[in-house]
Amino acid sequence: MDMSKRISKMMLALVVAGSAALIAGTFACGSPDSESPAAGSLASGSASESSASGAPAPASRAAPGPGGAMSQDPVHWTAAINEESLVAGGKVTVDVKATIDPGWYIYSITQGEGGPVPSRISLAAEQPFTQAGDVKGTKPTVKFDQNFSMEVEMHEGSVAYELPVQAAADIGPDVKEIQVRARYQACTNRVCLPAQTERLSVPVTITPSTEG
Repeated sequence: MDMSKRISKMMLALVVAGSAALIAGTFACGSPDSESPAAGSLASGSASESSASGAPAPASRAAPGPGGAMSQDPVHWTAAINEESLVAGGKVTVDVKATIDPGWYIYSITQGEGGPVPSRISLAAEQPFTQAGDVKGTKPTVKFDQNFSMEVEMHEGSVAYELPVQAAADIGPDVKEIQVRARYQACTNRVCLPAQTERLSVPVTITPSTEG
């Protein structure tokens, strides 16, 4: 009789121990899933706080325009020279033009610091050309820009620039183009695209100098 009681107690102890292990395993498996939504909520909250810093809302290249249409490239650049050829050591003016989609605008080359990125028209580095004077541009319009809470110099519709260039005296006829860079920032009254640089290639024919 005593032996039967001892066996019963041992079996009961094994059942209790097995149940406890099963319960512990269930809680261990359930813990990560219950914490995942909290971690996701925290990450989303951090992102929303960083975008509420007061700076203009950045937009992708496919930012919607004022009418809701998607504008992949709201600013369209061209560059050309009027001369058929350029003498080695000579000068030429590169005419650069930006055509801007309705509702968008860019900033002038004389836009001051502390706000939007000013436009900049320049020559690419490491080529046998140098800038031969100041860049001239269409007179900008001065308006209050709510993106930056300040008055800015802007261009809407289109803007033209003149970039004076001089060729090196030893330039050869193998040079076929002048590389120009146009840096600008495009905005609407709601969003601004990140500043970017447009690469422009201007065909040119080099002729040897008759001097010397």
